[in-house]
Parts: sequence; structure tokens; C-alpha cells
Amino acid sequence: MKRRVENWTVERLHKARARISFPEYQRQPNLWSIEKKGLLIDSILQDIDIPKLYFNEAEDRSLEVVDGQQRLWAIWGFIDDEYSYTPDGKRQKFSELSPDQRDAIVSYSLQVSIIKNATDEYLRELFLRLQLGLLLVMGEKLNAATGNMKDFVFKRLAKQKFIRGVRIVSRRFAKETLCAQIAINSFTRAKLGSFSRTRYEDLLSFFKEYEHPQGRDLELLRKQTKRILELVDDLWECFGTRTGELNNRSYILSVYLFFEEIHMTIGTNDRARFAQFSFALWKRLKEEISKGIDRSNRELYSFEALLSSAPGEKYQIERRHQKLIEYYEHYKKTAKIKGD
Repeated sequence: MKRRVENWTVERLHKARARISFPEYQRQPNLWSIEKKGLLIDSILQDIDIPKLYFNEAEDRSLEVVDGQQRLWAIWGFIDDEYSYTPDGKRQKFSELSPDQRDAIVSYSLQVSIIKNATDEYLRELFLRLQLGLLLVMGEKLNAATGNMKDFVFKRLAKQKFIRGVRIVSRRFAKETLCAQIAINSFTRAKLGSFSRTRYEDLLSFFKEYEHPQGRDLELLRKQTKRILELVDDLWECFGTRTGELNNRSYILSVYLFFEEIHMTIGTNDRARFAQFSFALWKRLKEEISKGIDRSNRELYSFEALLSSAPGEKYQIERRHQKLIEYYEHYKKTAKIKGD
């Protein structure tokens, strides 16, 4: 592996855009707000040093970004007049700046570290290490993983109608994180009969366990991934467009795990009732939360705590599961949420 450091002007970066690409483990593009992009442009105009960019150079001399995607999108977007910046209290696009200001931007020089002959594993590790102080969220870190389980979660499960239908933001791989939490618990229950904690280190270890499975692990991978896909399809059939009413990741995870447990024992009418129960419970939870100190349903108060306090811990997932079993039995008998 070889590494060299070069000084590139903004103009050179803009002209080289066709040669620059982004690997799949990178963050999603254009996450920065207009304000944050404007702050970068202001730094350039004031000749303030900004962090270096990291590129991996391929054999055909194309460049793959290891670190610096958001800075690049901010620079390219401004040069292309895609957004306005506010110097001196007046919003202006690049083409509206004075000739001196435009020249200061295109001639601004920043460091670029170019790596050659690096392995994919090295580049992913470098990416993660460079993000340590930059608030990289769980989904973005998981996206840097590789292998069969990562591909299943990101490329198959996250594309299912039920997952696309829930009202969780699609940015920064939030839905993929939910899918990883579903998968680790589904596999752990199938293999060990218990639930699993869903912190980043747990999910990453899970991805690595099924990165290149062999023998029984490969058999389980094929069997359980097929089952998960069938179950989320069935959930979509049960919930339909009302799926968009669900916007809490911990609640959605628990609904899936409960449905997974009762799936084989409920018929068509029972599935309709399960959907009614799931939405009725979610509605009442939101109503009780909105009451603040005037809450009247102690059961829902305790369940909401299980959703908001350490929701990814194994013991909280287990407690929520037991509560859902209890609440559903009560709902089948009374058509009411327990505690009302």
C-alpha cells in the first residue's frame, strides 16, 4: 500500500468530479443542512483550514472517497448554484458573488490524501476510524460492514414494503438499523431461544458471525432469512397503508417479534384483530404520553418506559414482549387496552 498527500484547489476538485465515486459503506449523500454547507463555504472564503480529504486510487486512476463526502457535496453544490450562501447578510449563489470572491473559492487549496493498493478491509477500517469524532450513527457504521447478513439486511429486508412503509426517517440508514435489530433477535430466538441486545457492537458481531457462514450456520441463514421476509410480507398484508402510523423503532421491533411468535397460530380473522390491537395500543400510548403528568393508565405508563428507557437492552425487549402477550390476551377478551 502507498499513500501520498497532495494539495488540490477547489477548481481541480470540481473538474475531477467525473472521476470521483463513493463506496457503499459511505454515509448517504447530502446529509448536511444548508447552514452547515454555508459554514464550510465561509471557511473557504476566509481561508480557514478544513480537514483533508481521503481518496482511494483505483487501477484506472479513478478516485473513491474514503472520507470527505459531505464536504465534497457542499463544495460541488455551491459551485453549481444549487444553494445560496449568506455573506454580509445577503443570500447569494456562487454565480452572484463578486469576481474576487469566486476566485477565492476556486483557488482555495486543501489537502488530499491519496491511497493506492489498499485492501477493502483496510479502507473500511480507515473510514470508521476517521469518523470516531464525527457523530457517525449506528446505521452508517453498520453500512461499513460486509458479508451475507449485511447484504440481507441492507439490500433485501430494508426494501420490503412493510419496512418502507413505517414512518421512520430513511436517512442515515435508520430503517436498515431496525432491520438489523429484527434480524439479530429473530436469529437468536431461532438458535438459542432468547432475545438479543441491539447495541452497535452486538449488531456488528452478528454481521461478522454470518459474514461467510458455512455448514449449519449457512443452513440457518437461508432458512431464517426466508422466514423473516415472509413475515414482514404478512405484516404488510395485515397493516397495509396504516403501517405509516408506526414511527417508533422499538415498538415496531416488538410488534414484529410478537407477530413472529404467534404467526403460525392465527387465522385471517385473528390477523385483522392483531392489526387492530397493534394500532389501538400505539394510539393509546401516544395519547397517554401527550397527557404528561395527567396520565391515567398506569399500564401504558410502564410500557412507555420500556420503549424509551434503554430500549435496545435484552431485558427491555423481553419485558416488552411479555407485556404485548398480556395486553393482546386482554384485548381479545375485552376489545380494550389493558388499564383503560
